[in-house]
Amino acid sequence: MRKIKTVRDLKGEAYKIIKEAIITQKLPQGSQLKESDLVARLGVSRTPIREALNQLFREGIIDIYPRQGAFVRKWTAADVLEVLILREVLEGVAARLATNRLQEESIKVLEGYFKQYENGVIGYAEADERFHSNIILASGSSRVIALTNGLRDTLQMMNMRAVTFRYPERIKNSSAEHMNIIEAFKSRDEMLAEQLTREHFRQTRLYYESHIQS
Repeated sequence: MRKIKTVRDLKGEAYKIIKEAIITQKLPQGSQLKESDLVARLGVSRTPIREALNQLFREGIIDIYPRQGAFVRKWTAADVLEVLILREVLEGVAARLATNRLQEESIKVLEGYFKQYENGVIGYAEADERFHSNIILASGSSRVIALTNGLRDTLQMMNMRAVTFRYPERIKNSSAEHMNIIEAFKSRDEMLAEQLTREHFRQTRLYYESHIQS
């Protein structure tokens, strides 16, 4: 984690840096967040660190135990499945809203992510992330964007993609699902885009659930 330079909102900057470290798993699940360590690493006083930790606690990203301290939350399989259900609904709505807002060039960009994956330029998880991020932004709904981005960060903390995209079979099926969604965008079929996007997340959830059970 980088040291904080002089800024007005020390608490906000501390929150952003600690959350980023958790999302990228530089601070893995179960890690203890000692105030003294964070003070030394970020170069600020205890007050903004404590305020940042309290905000992360309110958001459910960390746990704080009396006389024990703060720890990065350990996510359960049930947590992952719940978030996938919520994303199924929200990203279905995002796809419906984005259908008639996506320009032809933007749709080509969506296709390009998977061509880059096939050519070995990027990994499949990155192609998937870019694809869904673009659709969320294209929805044009600030509420959908805020809610979905929060869930997306949570899934990244849960390391869900590392589980589901570990297997070539799921990658193959997921890629086909993405291509079907793109075709719905091309035909400007809002309801089909929503339906296919929701089915894509349902299949991801079912695959993850079967893997966990096995």
